[in-house]
Amino acid sequence: MSLGAMVMPWAQHVASGRELVRRAFDAAYRIGDLTFASYSWDQLITICLAVGDPLAEVQTECENGLAFAKRVRFGLVIHLCGAQLGLIRTLRGVTPELGCLDHDDYSEPEVERNLASNANLVFAGFYYWTRKVQARFFAGDYAAASEAAFKGQRLYWTSAAMFETADFRLYAALAHAGAWNIASPDGRSKHFEALAAHYKQLEVWAEHSPQTFENRAALVSAEIARIEGRVLDAQDLYEKAIRSAHVHGFVHNEALAHELAGLFYAGRGFEKIATTYLRDARYCYLRWGADAKVRQLEQLYPKIKAERSISDATATIQTPVEQLDLATVIKVSEAVSGEIVLERLIDTIMRTALEHAGAERGLLILSRGDDYRIEAEATTSSDQVTVVLRQASVTAADLPSSVLHYVLRTKEGVLLHDASSQNPFAPDEYFRGRHTRSVLCLPLLKQTRLLGLLYLENSLTPHAFTPARLAVVKLLASAAAISMENTRLYSDLQEREARVRRLVDSNIAGIIIWNLDGQILEANDAFLDMLQYRREDIVSGGVGWTDLTPSEWREQDERATADLKATGTVLPYEKQFVRKDGTRIAVLIGAALFDLRGNDGVAFALDLSKQKQAEAEIRALKDQLYRENLALRDEVGSLIKYVFGSLTLARAVQMS
Repeated sequence: MSLGAMVMPWAQHVASGRELVRRAFDAAYRIGDLTFASYSWDQLITICLAVGDPLAEVQTECENGLAFAKRVRFGLVIHLCGAQLGLIRTLRGVTPELGCLDHDDYSEPEVERNLASNANLVFAGFYYWTRKVQARFFAGDYAAASEAAFKGQRLYWTSAAMFETADFRLYAALAHAGAWNIASPDGRSKHFEALAAHYKQLEVWAEHSPQTFENRAALVSAEIARIEGRVLDAQDLYEKAIRSAHVHGFVHNEALAHELAGLFYAGRGFEKIATTYLRDARYCYLRWGADAKVRQLEQLYPKIKAERSISDATATIQTPVEQLDLATVIKVSEAVSGEIVLERLIDTIMRTALEHAGAERGLLILSRGDDYRIEAEATTSSDQVTVVLRQASVTAADLPSSVLHYVLRTKEGVLLHDASSQNPFAPDEYFRGRHTRSVLCLPLLKQTRLLGLLYLENSLTPHAFTPARLAVVKLLASAAAISMENTRLYSDLQEREARVRRLVDSNIAGIIIWNLDGQILEANDAFLDMLQYRREDIVSGGVGWTDLTPSEWREQDERATADLKATGTVLPYEKQFVRKDGTRIAVLIGAALFDLRGNDGVAFALDLSKQKQAEAEIRALKDQLYRENLALRDEVGSLIKYVFGSLTLARAVQMS
C-alpha cells in the first residue's frame, strides 16, 4: 500500500500504483488486518480521484469504502471517505448546490466542530480542507476556497507523503489565483505569495514525474503569467497544460485547463475563442461525470451547448444511444451473456465484434497478472470469421504499440478513421509499410478495473467504424467485460468446489456441510460411520447439528459459532457427539465458512478414540523398536567381543 499510494505516484503516472493498492486491500482483508484494509480502500479512492476516473464509478467505490470503514468502526477512515464522497457527490450534482460537501449524515459545520475539538483528527482535518478547497473552487467561490486553503496549509505537515498534498497544492494555488481577481490590493499580495509557494512545489514534482505533474504545474504557471500580464506566456502555458493533461489521460485536469483558458480569453474580450475553450471544458467535464459543473457552465455560457465534433483521432469515443437498434442490443447481449466457459466466450466476442464492426482483423488482449497477453486473433475471409486462440505475448507486429499503451494508461478508447492521415499515433512503426486505414481500440472495464482491450482494424476502408457500428462494439465491450469477470468467478467457484469435493470424498476425516441454522446439508462416509447414521437420515433433514450435540456442550458450540461469524473460522476444539444408538464419541472439531457473506459452513471432525488408539499403537511400536534395538545392541556387542577376542588369539599364535 505504501509503495502503490505513497511512492510510485511521485515518480511515475499516479495510476501506476493502483493495482498494488488493490492487492494490499485483498491481502489485508484476507488476514484480518482491518486497519490496512481500511487505509487501502481510502487510498484507492484517492488515486481514482487523482487519475480522473468516471465519477459515477468512483462514487460506488467510495460508498463501499465508507460502508466498510463504518462496519469495522474505523473512525479516521470514516472521516477520510466522508470528505471524498462529499466532493464526488457535489460534482455529480447530487448535493443541493455545487460546492457543498453535505451528504446523508455528513454535515460540514458538524464535521468542522468535530475536527476542531479533537487533536487526534488533524490528519483527517487536512483531507477535509483539501476536498473543501476543491469543492468551493469548482463552484466558483474563490473567497471560500482560498480561506479553506489557508486552513489546510496549517495541517499540511500531517500528510507529506499522501497524494492528497498534490491535489491540495493544485487547487489551493488555483483558489488563490481566483481570489486574487477580487481581493483588495493588500489581499492580493497575500494570495500571490501563497500561489507562488504552491507553484514552486508543483514545479519540483513536475521535474521528477512529468506524466502526472507537468499539466498541473503548467496550469498554475499560466495563472501566474495571467496575473503578471504576460499574455503570450499565459496562452502557451494554457495550451501546454491542456496538451499534457490530454496525452496522459487526466480528463478532469484537461477540463480545468480548458475552463481557465476560456475565462482568460473571455476576460480579454475574445468571445469566440473563449466559447471554443469553454465548450471543450464542458465536453471534458461531461466525460468525467461532473454533471453539476456541466450545468453550471451551460447556465453561465449558453452558447457552449452546441455539439462538439469528434476528430478523426480521438481518445474518448462518445456514441449516442439512438445509434443502437433494439434488435441488435438484444442479439449482442444474449450472445455474450449466455456463455460461461471462457474459450467459448472469447470465440463469441471475437465473432460478434468482427461481424458487427466491419473489421477485417481483431485481437483480444487480456490481463494476466502484471502483464497483458493476446488471448485470441480473429480474421475475415470469404465472408467467414476465423478465430484462433493464441495465448501469446503482445509484440509491435501485432498492433500499434502507441495505441496499446495509450489505452492501457488512460483506460479510454482510440478511434482512427484514417490511420494514413495526420494523427497523434501516425509515427508508430506499425503503420509503416502497412495499409491499415481504420483502427478501433476499446478498453474492457469492470467498474474502474481494466480487464483487457479489444483491438479492431480495417486495411481497406477509411471511416469503416461508423457511429452505428461503433455503438454496437461499445455495447459488446461493456457486456464482454462483465461476462469475462463472471466467467472467471464461475471458473474459480468450480475449482474451489472441486477441491472441497476431493477432500470430502477422500474420507480422511469426518466432514459435514451445514448452515448456521443447524441444518446439516451433506456429510461424507467417514462422518456417517463415526456417528452410525445413514445418508438418508441426513438428507431427509431429520438430524440437525443440535441433535448431535449433548446439552452440556451446546454453550461451547454457541461460542464457536460466534467466532465463526466474526472471523470465518473456528480453531479445533474437543467436544462430544451423540451417536444414533445414544452412545457418545469424543471428537476434535474445527470449522470454516464457505463464504464470509453467506450462511454455509464446513466442519471437520476427528475421532479422538481412534486418535488415542493410534497414539497407543505408535507408543507400543516405539517400545518394541526400543527393546529390539537393545537386543540388537547386545548381540552386536557380543559379536565385537568375539571378533576382538579371535583377533587377539590369532595374533598371539602368530607371535609364538
